[in-house]
Amino acid sequence: MSFRIHTLHLGDLMVPWPHAVIKEPIHCWYVTDGTTGILVDSGMPDPGDMKRRLNVDSVGGGPDSLIAALRHVGAKTDDVHKVVLTHMHFDHAWNLELFPNAQVIVQRDELIHAIDPVPTQRLYYLRETLAEVLGRRRPKGLLLVDGDTELVPGFELMKVPGHTPGIQAAIISTARGKVALVSDCGDNYANWYPTDPNVNPTPMRYLGSDFLPGAIRSESERVYGDSMRRILSRADIVVPAHDTRIPRAIPEEWFAKPPAGSAAHS
Repeated sequence: MSFRIHTLHLGDLMVPWPHAVIKEPIHCWYVTDGTTGILVDSGMPDPGDMKRRLNVDSVGGGPDSLIAALRHVGAKTDDVHKVVLTHMHFDHAWNLELFPNAQVIVQRDELIHAIDPVPTQRLYYLRETLAEVLGRRRPKGLLLVDGDTELVPGFELMKVPGHTPGIQAAIISTARGKVALVSDCGDNYANWYPTDPNVNPTPMRYLGSDFLPGAIRSESERVYGDSMRRILSRADIVVPAHDTRIPRAIPEEWFAKPPAGSAAHS
């Protein structure tokens, strides 16, 4: 089975850091073989909710942004039969009410972690998302998976703990090879290729052939790195969630690393 993947840019978070505000793009993906429509992640709340709940400025997000992004690639909410939540953080698992007839797929360990997260991640899980997931009827409306599994032919899920205990990547077969939608398991290209000056504006050559695990994580650096290594053993290219330079339509646009000279993750 061969799929096409459409990147949906839903908006941007303005993340405050000590000496700067970083614009973090928020993406999800509409994946289809022409018959089955699968949404990988479902985006973040709108700016009003983001400011009220987390005191973070943002652009876009919310249901209107997701509906418009689907329309831009020729799809509507009724075309989404399954929603894969890579994990349940607020910027990946909002807007589920748009898909009352779709099956939501999440790792069992992620659901447990959403109920009782590590202390540093408590603010990332919103009560409404947890209620929306738990309120769905199993298995038609909610499928809990344990570890790696084939969702449908050509579309695999890989449990890749690191960012959270139950985060999962989608490994998808296309006409040009296998694509890993890695979510926040290395959320930008600099995590995957930290020594490459064309990818990382401050190359970390001491890392050699190793990865740079993300700063937000529930598991050890070794566990995180092992998950990234497993992904590369199964996929031809990776697509990180929060980089500005990811391909927009796959397989038409295809690269393992962003082209030299493209704008760096901001």
